[in-house]
Amino acid sequence: MERLRRRRKSMKLTQEKLADLVNTKKTTISNYETGYSTPNNEMLSDLADVLETTVDYLLGRTDNPALTAAQEQSIPDFANGKDIRDFKTFLQQQEVMFDGVPLTDEEKARVLGYMESMFWEAKRMNKRRKPPETDQ
Repeated sequence: MERLRRRRKSMKLTQEKLADLVNTKKTTISNYETGYSTPNNEMLSDLADVLETTVDYLLGRTDNPALTAAQEQSIPDFANGKDIRDFKTFLQQQEVMFDGVPLTDEEKARVLGYMESMFWEAKRMNKRRKPPETDQ
């Protein structure tokens, strides 16, 4: 898994340190990185969490380490780099609760899906309101 190696190095982690963080051995991480073996779903999730990325990114389903493939596909054509960073921040800030009780993963996904639609609609409307920038 080339992306695993690339992401680990970008976070300045050794194979040994990453192995410690996900409770495995250095040789296991090496085997994942060389393609000799493949992590199971639980390990893949743990690796993504520690490496502050998504499973979709590690699996090559998206090129953006911050977004899942579904999130990346939902980004409208008008969105620029700042919009995408705003969207990532928006998703990370959401602690979804109802009457002080955390929602289930399914409930949270539904709520965040609605919020995502509202986010992009607001961005689209704001882009229409802004006068075009001129070079002077």
